[in-house]
Amino acid sequence: MITHEDTIIQNVFKQLNGLEKIDIYDILLKIETMLRDFKSPIQYEDIKKHIENTSINNVSAVDSFGYCYLHDHCQHIKIYKIKTLLPDFFCGEHMYFITPWQLKLMNYTKENLRMTFAESHLEAIVFDFLKKHPPKSKNPVTGRLRFLELLDQIDPY
Repeated sequence: MITHEDTIIQNVFKQLNGLEKIDIYDILLKIETMLRDFKSPIQYEDIKKHIENTSINNVSAVDSFGYCYLHDHCQHIKIYKIKTLLPDFFCGEHMYFITPWQLKLMNYTKENLRMTFAESHLEAIVFDFLKKHPPKSKNPVTGRLRFLELLDQIDPY
C-alpha cells in the first residue's frame, strides 16, 4: 500500500527525472535552506513569491528595450539570455556567455566558444563536442543545454 507521503515523493521525483544526482543534491540543499525561512505548514504561494523576489537579482537592464537574465550556469560558464520587446521568432534567441577567466559577455556561438576555451584544459573536450553538436542543442529529457551538462561533468581544475 502506497502512503500519501510516498505519492508525494513519487511526484517530486517525476520533476527530477533525467537530472544528475549532484544537481538534485543542490536542489535539495536549496529547499532545505529555504525551509528555515517559512512557517509550517508550507504555503506554495509564499515560496513562489520568495523565489520570484530573489530571481529578480539575476536580471539587469540592457537598455530601454530589454533586459538580460541568467539562464543557466556551471563552474566553467554562465549563460545569459537577452529579452527584448521584439518577439523571439522575429530575431531569434539572444544568448551570451562569460567564463571565470573571460568576463566580457560574448555571443553564444560555436566560434566564440572555441576561441574562449582555446588553450585551456577544456580545449580538446569543447572542440570535440562542438564538432558533433550545435552549442544550443538541448537534452530532450532535462531541457538543459548539452554543453553545460558536459562541462558539469568536468573537474574545474
